[in-house]
Amino acid sequence: MSTDARKPGGEKSSRPPNPRFATLDDYEQITRLEASVGMQTRSADDWRAMWLKNPLWPRVGKDWPIGWILEDTTERVVGSVMSVPSLYQFRGRELMCAIGRSWVMAPEYRGYGLWIMSEYLSFEKADLFMHNTVGEMAIGVMDELSSRVPLGDWETIAYWVTEYHAFAKTALTKYGAPSALAGALAYPAAAAMRLKDALSVKSLPLAPGSITIETIEQFDARFDAFWQELVRENPDKLLAARDSETLRWHYMLPMRNGRLRIYTATRSGLLRAYCILKRHELPGNLSRMRLIDFQSLDRDEDLLPGLLEAARRRCVAEGIGMLEHQGCGLPKMRTLDQHAPYRRKLGNWPYFFTVPDPALKAELSKPEIWDPSAFDGDVSLE
Repeated sequence: MSTDARKPGGEKSSRPPNPRFATLDDYEQITRLEASVGMQTRSADDWRAMWLKNPLWPRVGKDWPIGWILEDTTERVVGSVMSVPSLYQFRGRELMCAIGRSWVMAPEYRGYGLWIMSEYLSFEKADLFMHNTVGEMAIGVMDELSSRVPLGDWETIAYWVTEYHAFAKTALTKYGAPSALAGALAYPAAAAMRLKDALSVKSLPLAPGSITIETIEQFDARFDAFWQELVRENPDKLLAARDSETLRWHYMLPMRNGRLRIYTATRSGLLRAYCILKRHELPGNLSRMRLIDFQSLDRDEDLLPGLLEAARRRCVAEGIGMLEHQGCGLPKMRTLDQHAPYRRKLGNWPYFFTVPDPALKAELSKPEIWDPSAFDGDVSLE
């Protein structure tokens, strides 16, 4: 959940705002508020599509508010938090999940940030709330109201450098080198990094001979059969829906903008594993490809290395600066942790969940229940 909220006790207007449900007609005011604090915004059509194109919307839209807002006495929106419905499977039952996003407050109303978040987390139609882009300033509030996902180190990003010159130039600029000097020094720095990696970084294992690794452009019917088998094989895992219709909706924006990469591993024409990566542009002309989600049906073979190697080679060919994954210590991502040579730390823990029902909360407190990834929250919706 991208946030600009503050801890209670911050700046506060002398007159309390009025809360109400957000509607699709609030687009202009909500996006204006988001833009005022530097948040990324969507076009009106793309913003509304988060709900209207959601496969769940015909089923839940009548009773599901798109979010909560606070208005001042002039009906100006001074706070908002959006709520996108998502479906989960767990032990033979469906769980309705609210994906929180764009929790933002006007500076003079930041003291009411806890109020609007409490309203959002009190929504009775949601069995589960997911937030995986919580910002540093909202950690205190989220630690009071929610729980940290119990599996994985979500403050750590593991990565490969795949375009050394751009990476070196960006790093030198970040540490204070003037642009012209950074450009010149980047060449020897990049050469040194390339040589070090060539000598020390372990190559990813090859895919089994029976496996075909491919890049595809769309989520086809194979993903429906894959999803059904994934649920059957993992009844005790908390799994977000990944049927083809849901995947097309979830990734519609990066797919349309050419920022999504879909890698598949097939055996005898049957889909056995896949991974999804999304491209981001970073300051200083450095780009990165982030692994969003990896799913596999083969328990006896690790199909991740072949998918990663295909992605790494494409990053090199396209001049993308980094291939990365947020979240270390996940059992099925062990190969990535062992082979990615670099780490960087975030400034805060970004991944939280909230469960109103005490019995379900107790079940979800167990690490073995989880299969968390960036797919679970709003980080992969943009």
